[in-house]
Amino acid sequence: MDLNEAQTRQRIIDKRLALAGWDVHDAAQVTQELDIDLHGSHSATGELAALALHPDNPFAGHQFADYALRLHGRPVAVIEAKRTMRDAEVGREQTLQYAQNIQRLHGGALPLIFYTNGYENFFWEYD
Repeated sequence: MDLNEAQTRQRIIDKRLALAGWDVHDAAQVTQELDIDLHGSHSATGELAALALHPDNPFAGHQFADYALRLHGRPVAVIEAKRTMRDAEVGREQTLQYAQNIQRLHGGALPLIFYTNGYENFFWEYD
């Protein structure tokens, strides 16, 4: 069965997170659609320079991670979700970028990196 991303999240990923002890309805534990605001973030890839190119776009300079798992208010893991029939590994580099930008903005350790299509689940231990 081909589920779109929203259906994959609701029917599969949310349930698996609950089984692992995460309450997706508690923003202190799980933030869905985490807004990673790159304004003021200085990165080697030049996101700040790109912001000036799209002043009319309210989402310019923002990334949205599907899920951030939180401990003590800090994002400790990031999850990228894809539709069920899409290769989950398509989200690998995207999730790494989210994790690196979260670390840049919040400091501390790099958040754990997960990407999934609901059926295939990957954890990337990035150094």
